[in-house]
Amino acid sequence: MSNETTGTTLSALFSDVQQAALFTMQERGFMRPLVRNFNLIGQPGKQAKVGIYPRLATSQLVSGEGTDATNVAITATEKSFNAAEIAGLVTLTDTARDSADDNTSASIGRILGETLARKIDEDIAALFAGFSSTIGLQDQGELTADIIFKAVALLRTNSVTGPYVGVFHPNQMYNLKKQLANSGSASIPSLSDVGNAALAEGFIGRIAGVDLYESAVVTGDSTGNYVGAIMHSDAIAYALKKDITIETQRDASLRATEIVASMTYAVGELQDLHGVAIYSDATV
Repeated sequence: MSNETTGTTLSALFSDVQQAALFTMQERGFMRPLVRNFNLIGQPGKQAKVGIYPRLATSQLVSGEGTDATNVAITATEKSFNAAEIAGLVTLTDTARDSADDNTSASIGRILGETLARKIDEDIAALFAGFSSTIGLQDQGELTADIIFKAVALLRTNSVTGPYVGVFHPNQMYNLKKQLANSGSASIPSLSDVGNAALAEGFIGRIAGVDLYESAVVTGDSTGNYVGAIMHSDAIAYALKKDITIETQRDASLRATEIVASMTYAVGELQDLHGVAIYSDATV
């Protein structure tokens, strides 16, 4: 076998004077609660099917006493999402386990679990570019409060009511924070409550009914432009078939333990007009 976690790869943990083992920081998954969740655990099959009812036009209503109502056909559409499994494996040798100062197995399990959670966020963020409603696609500028207002106007025009969430790359958020904090006192006459929070805590909060989040999982292109989104939770579906599971398996001949993390899920666009893709410059 190859790529085992051995005494050589963990040699930094073997020193008698080591005080603690530190983890390389990575973001914890946060996007699952922001989208529509479906539970497939314990159910047969691995496909989530969602029926979507159309909006009935008011012009199809009949007014007037003694007038027969017109028969109106309501046809629901169906969206399907196929869950797929993802997994990660680390092989920990006995020598590496017995020589390290920390609980190496637990640490590896934590790393694998956090990596799977981040993968879900990356898959959800990758769907932002698929929304047909866009702002800044042709002329990517910096993210501003005005763009947030425009996105909300687009959603409201499509009769999509709040609450809304916005997810952007931290570099996209930089200019918005700077604007709300009244940098240079040029673009906003007086500092808003949100601007005060941005200065004091680095937290954006809510603008125009949009709860704003920033994450490095939002992707961009080689020119420095990133695709964030403002959306209702019904814009994207997340279907869980099997939650994160950490298992171990003994490999006696190798004198090692295999640590395996896996989960099964699906993500996909649920209602296109419930989201707006925001293209903006993300160069700090």
